[in-house]
Amino acid sequence: MDWLQFVAQWLHVVLGIFWFGTTLAMNIIVIPAVMKLPLDRQREIGGAIGQVANRIMPKAAMGVIALGFLRGTVFGQIHSLDALTTTYGITWLVGLIAATSTFLWGTRVLEPALHRLNAIPVSDAFLPNGTPSPAMTTAMAAVKRVAGLELIGFVVVFTCMILMRFGY
Repeated sequence: MDWLQFVAQWLHVVLGIFWFGTTLAMNIIVIPAVMKLPLDRQREIGGAIGQVANRIMPKAAMGVIALGFLRGTVFGQIHSLDALTTTYGITWLVGLIAATSTFLWGTRVLEPALHRLNAIPVSDAFLPNGTPSPAMTTAMAAVKRVAGLELIGFVVVFTCMILMRFGY
């Protein structure tokens, strides 16, 4: 057994589970639960989660991408540009591009959308009747839209990983 390859594969899978799993848990469990709280509490909890996530998640994502590159090249079937014309090579390249794009989407699009949402003062977030203000509604819709698109990126990456496991 090649122990370096084993360690690279193990770390790639664990970090991938961590990155994708955290994103799923946040979108499906944490955010809906926190959204039921008053806005000032949402921001307090979301800010605390965001501080920790911003320290850890980029490193995990970059680790997944770097190890995926190594798994495909150094420890895998991609040893020349010609290998990228095979079914496996195309699937690997789509997965690599999708993972990199998903990471960049999260840092360059989703994160700024969250900052724009949180920049709306609590006093301006709701109308006198208690409904969200137009600015709040627009910002929340933007966050939901870009978070949903991020999840699509993860589905593409996950699908590519499964296909590659079966030789595609």
